[in-house]
Amino acid sequence: MAKIPILTSEELAVFMKKEKIGLGLILFFCFIPVFVWTTSIVWNFYQVFEIPEINVVISEGKGFLDISNLLKEKGVIKNSAIFKIYVLLSGKAEKLGSGVFDFSGKYTLVSLVDRLIRGPEDASVVIPEGFNIYDTDKRLSEFGLISHGSLIELAQKPEGFSGEYPWLPISEIVSLEGFLFPDTYRFSQKTDAREVIEKMLDNFNEKIYQKLDPELISSPKSFGDLIKLSSIIEKEVPGEEDRKIVSGVLWRRLENDMPLQVDATIVYAWKTLNPEWKPQDHSLAAGDLKIKSLYNTYLYKGLPQGPISNPGWEAINSATNPEMTDYLFYLSTEDGQTIFSRTLEEHNAAVRKYLR
Repeated sequence: MAKIPILTSEELAVFMKKEKIGLGLILFFCFIPVFVWTTSIVWNFYQVFEIPEINVVISEGKGFLDISNLLKEKGVIKNSAIFKIYVLLSGKAEKLGSGVFDFSGKYTLVSLVDRLIRGPEDASVVIPEGFNIYDTDKRLSEFGLISHGSLIELAQKPEGFSGEYPWLPISEIVSLEGFLFPDTYRFSQKTDAREVIEKMLDNFNEKIYQKLDPELISSPKSFGDLIKLSSIIEKEVPGEEDRKIVSGVLWRRLENDMPLQVDATIVYAWKTLNPEWKPQDHSLAAGDLKIKSLYNTYLYKGLPQGPISNPGWEAINSATNPEMTDYLFYLSTEDGQTIFSRTLEEHNAAVRKYLR
């Protein structure tokens, strides 16, 4: 039977000392990766990064997991895991706000989270030229600024704004379409549809109505017709030079008692029934042209019963200052060209050449 060696007290002390050194080395080398990982994480918390101009809508009730995924999806952050770790370790996961946030400039993860906790500031919203009331309502509701449909409902009651805006040609319109001036706006998070409309009407008054020739706007009917035609030009033609020629074509057709036959009015007529409506294959079918609507300029002569979009200054200026030619027809090609014709025969030939 083997004998168990008996250590003296001195030998035991030496052995324990060696064991402590070994254990210390093991613990040290185990600590290194933990230290490096922790340092890397903390460094990411304070690393400066730049955010281009990005708008993010955070719905009420969203948790930090959804918010982190949304921020990554929108390009605000690159690493959602680091974001989650920070808000959890800092105890800020339950403090993140909701609403519309505009991000741009330099941030750290710490300052970004603090921005989310402070809550949203005024929202910057671009309303492009040619947007109609349905487009505008959709964009503002997507930003969380108004409830869906509220702007449409108010805009379809223009008489409710005639007291504040006596220049509105109430007898010639059925909505505020055409007068909600397209621009970049800043809206408070506590805004509502009426405040939005008033701000846009104020802008129209300042940038359009006050600049028009007083003789031109002295008659409510002529002013209403001008905006109706401007709204058509805005939707039909992209180039300024072509717009003035198209303006002349449309005015000539009206003078000659010819139907305008503008495709954009058909699209709008359908949108009054279903704001999400779009023509199949991006072109109107024969059946689409038969819609019974006073916006249908194929069925009814003259201008539509109201504007079909909210035009910018360039389109309004084109309607005000048409270039009169002997053209009576035009069409827009798929690549954006405008082809003009003097006779129906020329126009039909252009249709066969460019659109079939």
